[in-house]
This record gives sequence, C-alpha cells and structure tokens, in this order.
Amino acid sequence: MHARTSEAGAAGPLFCDVAIVGAGLAGLALARRLHLAGRQVRVLEARERIGGRLLTRVSTATSQPLDLGAAWFWPATEPGVVALLAELGLASAPQHDPGDALWLDDPERAPERHDAAPGQVHQGARRIEGGSARLAQTLADALPPQALCLTAAVCEVHRAEGGGVLLQLADGQRLHVAQLVLALPPRLAAERIRFVPALPDAVADALAAVPTWMATQAKAASAFGRPFWREAGHSGNAFVRHPQAVLGEVFDAGTGPQGALAGFVALDAQQRQDFRRGLPLLVHSQLGQLYGAEAQDGELHLQDWAEEPWTCAQADLGGPAEPPHADARLRQPWWGGRLFFAGTETALHGAGHMEGALDSAQRVSHQLLQPDGTVFAAAVDAPAAVAAFCQAVQGLRAQGPDHYRRHLVRMLSGTAAGAELQGGLSARALRASAEQCYGEALACLDALLPVLAAEAGVPAQGRHPLTPPLLAAFSGWSQSLVDEALGFNARSCALSNLPHEHRPDDEDRRAIARALAAAWQAFALELNARLCAAAEAAGECLA
Repeated sequence: MHARTSEAGAAGPLFCDVAIVGAGLAGLALARRLHLAGRQVRVLEARERIGGRLLTRVSTATSQPLDLGAAWFWPATEPGVVALLAELGLASAPQHDPGDALWLDDPERAPERHDAAPGQVHQGARRIEGGSARLAQTLADALPPQALCLTAAVCEVHRAEGGGVLLQLADGQRLHVAQLVLALPPRLAAERIRFVPALPDAVADALAAVPTWMATQAKAASAFGRPFWREAGHSGNAFVRHPQAVLGEVFDAGTGPQGALAGFVALDAQQRQDFRRGLPLLVHSQLGQLYGAEAQDGELHLQDWAEEPWTCAQADLGGPAEPPHADARLRQPWWGGRLFFAGTETALHGAGHMEGALDSAQRVSHQLLQPDGTVFAAAVDAPAAVAAFCQAVQGLRAQGPDHYRRHLVRMLSGTAAGAELQGGLSARALRASAEQCYGEALACLDALLPVLAAEAGVPAQGRHPLTPPLLAAFSGWSQSLVDEALGFNARSCALSNLPHEHRPDDEDRRAIARALAAAWQAFALELNARLCAAAEAAGECLA
C-alpha cells in the first residue's frame, strides 16, 4: 500500500473504489460481491488472520476441524447461508443430535439422562464441512491477491474535502478511497476509530449501544480418536446448571470417524482470568464428570473471545451479553454516500449469526451498486421517486410465487421428506419469500433515498410522510401470494404425503398469516426507519 496524501484536508489519487474495514464474513462476502461487479476493492484487517468470529482450529491428534467461533446455521430460516454455500460449492452436515441429553444441576451427583428426539436440541442446525473458517477462506480466495491487507488497523477516517474518505492507519499510512465500509462490530468502530468530522450524536450513540455478539463468550473443544459417548447412547448434548459449572452447555462437535466435544464456558470474563492457569484442568474434569474418565484425555482447545481486542470492546465487558439489535441509522449511508456500516450486528435479519453477516453484505452491496434503469434515473423529485418505487414493487410482487416455489423445494430437499417441518413448511417458505421481496424493495428504496430525503419533508412523531404511500405499493400482495402458494401446494405431488401442506387446515392458515404479518411489520418499520435516517443524514449534510 503506497497511497500518498498531502495536507489533512486534501487528498491524493484514489487508492481504490471501496475500502472495507474488517475481513470477517460480512467484509469478505461484500468484497466478493463488489469484485464480481467490477469494483476495485481493498479489505483492511487489523488481525493477522481473516475470518473474524469464524475461527477453526485443526486438531494435531486427529486432524479434524474444531470451530471455536460461529459454527451453526439453520437452513429453514437462514436462506442466505444456504445459497452462498451452494454457490461456492461448500458442503454442510447436520449437527449430531441423536441420543439422550445429560442434565447436571448438582456437582455432587451423577448427571441425569433425558430422552431427546433427534434434532430437538439444535432444531435442524447444520455445520460447514471442514469448519466455518473454510467459508471465509473460500471467499478470500475469490479476491485478487492485492485486495486483502492484514495487520492493517484503521484508527482515523476523515471526510475528504475534495471527495472520498481518507484513512489513517496505525502504522502511519494514509489511504484515499472513494467509499468506506466499516464491517466490524459497531462498538469497536465507536471505540477504536476517530471520525473527522465527528459523526452525529445519534449515530455515535447507535454505534456504542449495540452489543457485540459473542464478545464476552469463550468456547472449549476437546478432540478424541472416536466418539465414545455415542456408543453409550449419548448425543453429546449436556446442560450444566449448578453454580460451579465450568461448561454451561456441551455438544457433539465431531466430524467423520473422529470425535469431539465442545461447549460454552459458563465462567464470565473476569472469572476466566482468575482461573486462567487451571481452566484446562477444570474443563477436562467436567467432561469426565459427564462422560467418564475417557473424556478427560482429549486434545483441548480454548478460545476466549473477551481477550480478542478486535472482537470485544470495553463496553461489552461492562454489561451482560445481549442479542444485538442495531438502530436503523446504522443501515444508512452517511457522509453523502461515502460511509457505510456492515457486520452481523447491523443486520435486519439474523443479527448475531452468519446469516446476519450476509444480510448486511447484501444490503451494502445494493447501496453501493444501485439499480440501473430509466425507472430510477427519471426520479428527479419526490413524486417521481415514489412512482419509481411503486413501479419497481410491481415487478417484485410478480416474482413472489417463483420465490415461494424455490424456497419450498429447497426446504423439502433439506429434510427427510419434509417431516421435520410438517405443519410449518408453507409458513416458512412464504415468510422467506416475503422477506426476499421486501429486502429487494428496500434496496430499491436505498437507490431513491437521495431524492426522497432531499425533497420529502421531515418526519413527524417518528413517522416519515412518505411511509404510507410507499407501503401502499404492497397493498393486497400478502393475500394474493398466499392464494398462489396454496394453489401450488394443492397441485403438488411432492406435498401429497404432507397433509398440513397439501390441504392446510384453519390452524395452518393462521400460522401462515402470523408469519407473513411478522415479515410485514418488520419491513414496514424498517422502511420508515430508513426514510427517517435518510432525512436526518440530509439535514447533517446541510448543516
């Protein structure tokens, strides 16, 4: 990297079109999308490795991969991961669940055995074969060699007077880029990066308020030559609920003929520091209490995410672990379309999961690669922009039945004759279809926001004046989508042996209605929030 800048307010030649800070799943997925679209991209990663919270270590004893970060995805509700794995040619395997689960609530007694139906504990979760980090590596391999820059910590970002963004790196380098995406946990952006000029107070507060998923967690994994617990009828699932618990939850993490047990450490970050030297012995001891002496002889790997400075913010250490729920302001461009926020914590769907990382990458890619066509180019004022949005929605509405059929086939192929989802398959496929259309509608909205924000007035009591006319474009669509879907079900031979899908009863129809209502509510709130945030951003630019 050899970009040069002159004085603080002036910029030299552009280093690239888009710089992405963070080589986790969101940053790498976004970089691949932009690269395939012809954009010149650089990914700046502070660590010496890629993947972020995708971390897979390989056992030296058994050569099997051990996921110490994100591990699971759920095909029924996370279509983004399923689609990306298929696109990249990566296989997955079901989380091992068959067998009884153990429950230990008294450290002086043997664990209790509880029967559990296959799939009951992890609800159809799957894992990527070869480990989750394989997904990150495959995405990175799709980029040009010069696109990925490790040990490149960004400490300041400046809105350049002549356009673009100036980046100040910790090693003294300064880079000038056209657009910047911060694909790292919001709290880390708030704590580690200085913004010049300062972000609006509401945006800074929104960054600081979002908990970082997994930031204060620790995982342990112990590798064995064979899964001996399965021979005794155990699933590998165990729940330890007494005050002295070291692992609060244990599960089978093995692949192939080898065996592995993994779990989440029950001790908080301070306790893990206090017991640091003895923690491996404590983990081995608890595994032995659950599964016998043989469980104490595995090759142990520990990962404490609270010790990862590029994952855990100081604010995360000061409060309880909470699911992330980002303000809509973090899903909007700032600095006149030069600054964007990505990462799983900012996602509208699947926040905290791999699905959320991909959701955020898709959102930002849509914002950076705004839709082409005269329908948008002609939107020179707010009425024209509303008309363009409504016209685009008509096309999205027409695609709904095709989306439903594809989601339905995918869900059927991912289960044993659909038995796991009987009574809920149609509802899930319909919700996935609706969310897909709504997501594409939000991408269209993002392309029109500069016009809408500049001319449409200001929100009143939390509602933007254009929210009702834009939402009206979907009037009656949910019911027509249901009618099309159920008509398809009635004609489908593949669903004839699933009566709840082939001929849904009143309760099945109510489940469908609830699923679509939830998707609609989330979309309506998000559309209004993006309009309000865009109006706020427009006011910031004028200030």
